Amino acid sequence: MKKALAAVAIGALSLAASSSASAAEISISPEKRCYRSGEEGLTLNGSGFTPNGEVSVTLNGSFLGPGLPDATGAFTGDLSLRQDNGRARRTYTATDTTDPTLTASTEILVSEVDVVLRPRNGAPGRRLEIDADGFTTGRTLWAHVKKGRRVRNIKIGRLKGACRSLVAKRQLLPRDAGVGLYVVQFDTFRRYKSTRPVKVGYTITVRRVFRPSAASAFTWRRSF
Repeated sequence: MKKALAAVAIGALSLAASSSASAAEISISPEKRCYRSGEEGLTLNGSGFTPNGEVSVTLNGSFLGPGLPDATGAFTGDLSLRQDNGRARRTYTATDTTDPTLTASTEILVSEVDVVLRPRNGAPGRRLEIDADGFTTGRTLWAHVKKGRRVRNIKIGRLKGACRSLVAKRQLLPRDAGVGLYVVQFDTFRRYKSTRPVKVGYTITVRRVFRPSAASAFTWRRSF
């Protein structure tokens, strides 16, 4: 009987240790399926750690900074996201320095905000392939083509997926576009404002060419 009681006691101790080890949790708020590069107002939240202790926070295995749990074992910290190329999955892990068995991880998907245009040049009126990603501020991508004070607002298409992406072909300039410099701003708003916080910009230069097949041609470059 004593052996049986001892076995029960050991089993209870093992369950308690397992419960303690899994008590720690971390999360990122607000919760999203995909976060864009440069997104503001993100918070890393932790709970279940040693009260008034310290937590080591890592990003994909590299030390990011300390967390300082309060009297309840909870902590918060501000996050900044930067993704310069494509998409990436990031794993944040918090490990209690007093009791390393108290550890928790969370994974998120981060996307750059980008628009790629193809081809690089051609005649005005040519349809361009527009490849956009990371526009989590809305459901529709718009292009605002500005020359001087005049602005044309062009609906590019519906953004899809967690990271709000699309591939479409659209004509940004009319066939009879005059020579000069055009500014093109891509964002998720129907009306143009230069102060939109999430945007991608290009400048398109239209120039005269002296050949029988065309009277003018354009080239573009990324501007912001």
